[in-house]
Amino acid sequence: MLSPAIPVFLNGRAARVPPGSTLGQLVAQEDPELAASLAAGLATATDARGLPADPDAQLAAGAIFRVFRSARAATGRAGA
Repeated sequence: MLSPAIPVFLNGRAARVPPGSTLGQLVAQEDPELAASLAAGLATATDARGLPADPDAQLAAGAIFRVFRSARAATGRAGA
């Protein structure tokens, strides 16, 4: 029997993933372009408290994440 999917939240939207999924897998499922940016270091992941989140971390039911592209990384200018 298959395990039920667990509910998680990414950028304010609900999603369901298999147990044992990682944050990186969630992002790839929901937004492949954003996942590529995250893998390339051009995007940042934070948890519900705004603390950095590891893309390789396993998800727990009800977890809340925000993943966003960094304008600073895109321009390459530290003072921008």
